[in-house]
Amino acid sequence: MLKVFNVYKKFGGIHALEDVSMTVEERKIWAMIGPNGAGKTTLFNLITGTLPTDSGKIEFLGEDITNIKPYDICRKGIARTYQQKNLFPNLSVFDNIIAGLLKDNISSGERTNKVLEIIDFLELSEQKAEVVANLSPLHCKLVELGRALATSPKLILLDELIGGLIPVETEKICEIIETLKEEGYTIFQIGHEIGPIMKTSDWIFVLDEGCMIAEGVPEDIKNSKDVHDVYLE
Repeated sequence: MLKVFNVYKKFGGIHALEDVSMTVEERKIWAMIGPNGAGKTTLFNLITGTLPTDSGKIEFLGEDITNIKPYDICRKGIARTYQQKNLFPNLSVFDNIIAGLLKDNISSGERTNKVLEIIDFLELSEQKAEVVANLSPLHCKLVELGRALATSPKLILLDELIGGLIPVETEKICEIIETLKEEGYTIFQIGHEIGPIMKTSDWIFVLDEGCMIAEGVPEDIKNSKDVHDVYLE
């Protein structure tokens, strides 16, 4: 589904990403872990067109999407959430989610029905008219996920979606992610919460100082000396 070939990204004299390659297959949950500053969010920014690559190539469903505009990448079927809250704070839950549908040439009734389906799936019905600025952290994360779902994505990139949540909230997000996989979505998540990442992911990539140092199934990553040396200990 997604292929990254020998990607480089530099900020001044700092190599944020150096010769990074990976393959993401459909209908699985993929994860990327690593220390702060390892280049994880930078890679998401390159995949979604928020930042240009310095060199290398990114393909989605066999098509070269390197350095094309974020809105074109979204139309092709890649959606994302953000590490920092990126919602319209003075708009309602409903209006934040419907923003993900504005690119589609459909009737207002179809838009409304789709938003209500997403709100029901995420159990946000009681909050649908509430202004986002008044929501709890969990509900804000669910709204951001809902807006991503509204774009009808094939691949969803989740940047620290479970970050900062208490265990019961983390469990709820994990259940939603696993349900999305069962429904045919492909998930690619960044996270520092190793327990939930290990539990939900089919395959894990590990970045350190902009370089890919390991990849494999959760059990292999958990037992990797290289990963323990730079991250897990």
